[in-house]
Amino acid sequence: MKRLLTALLIVVGPIVACGNHREFRAVPVDSELAEALTRTAEATLKEFPKLTADNLAMSMVDLTKPDSLIRADYHGDAPFYPASVVKLFFMVAMFHHGNITPEIDRALHEMIAVSDNDAAAFLVDVLTDTTSGPELDENALETFIDRRRSLNRYFASLGYDVSVMMKPWSFGPFGRDRQMMAGKPMNRNRVTANSVASLLLWIARRHAISPQASEAMLALLERPLAPPRPTENQVKDYLGAALPEGSRLWSKEGDTNEVRHDAAYVELPDGRKLILVVLTRGAADDPTLLPAIGRRLLKEIGENRGTEAEGQRSAAYAGAKEVRGHFAIPTGAIF
Repeated sequence: MKRLLTALLIVVGPIVACGNHREFRAVPVDSELAEALTRTAEATLKEFPKLTADNLAMSMVDLTKPDSLIRADYHGDAPFYPASVVKLFFMVAMFHHGNITPEIDRALHEMIAVSDNDAAAFLVDVLTDTTSGPELDENALETFIDRRRSLNRYFASLGYDVSVMMKPWSFGPFGRDRQMMAGKPMNRNRVTANSVASLLLWIARRHAISPQASEAMLALLERPLAPPRPTENQVKDYLGAALPEGSRLWSKEGDTNEVRHDAAYVELPDGRKLILVVLTRGAADDPTLLPAIGRRLLKEIGENRGTEAEGQRSAAYAGAKEVRGHFAIPTGAIF
């Protein structure tokens, strides 16, 4: 499919952002949605004993009613290593940077569609005016680290408490990138479920950088539930695997031998629009984990929309149709 980036963007310079993490914090927390997340967590911890409560975090936003958004989280502010979910932040930073050349366009597509680490590394170099390579002396290393931290400073200016300055590596890091990590755990990439949900909310509401940039980012993130090419699959074994037929999915997953995550914006056949972010640590070798969480969570919020006589319906879900079938969670990001 033809990509929709270059034609949508202003290529003369940076664009001013018009939304931030404070916009997410302003969304009211819904008690019934919070209870649904807690029940989902409790059931998941029983089903997957390798997973402990402190190694599970979830954040959810219901965008079904644009004028009355609601949200909830479970350990939503707990820090996690993001693996390839960090590429969402690189993508947003690149659109803020502007000047999307054909080569940057190609790298953005490869980074998001197939989670290519080389493409991500190239974009980090562009964004921070740095280059990976041999070890540096102390003064040069300080300059290198400060330039990389420009990514953290950008997101901090928007209210985010994250660290997104390290390249994702398949077998590294090496040289100066390893120096940047040695004895400096604060430099390791770090996000929370709420920070990732906030970023997706910013994009889904077309508030990220500009409406045109947000549309371009959504074009990169959209995934068919039955991917035509196995190399572009981030659906099976992830949250997308839990979605019913007729759903639409925009997502980015991430996994290593330590963590297994997914971050998704979904539009369901019954009209509901949801942001779902699930971060896990300690059970990354189980490909059934994220789909199971997705099915359980969507079942829980479906039950919350039961009959008023049972007193289980949340006002935010009033009038919505009953959801039938199972929901699947997307599969497959590369560290």
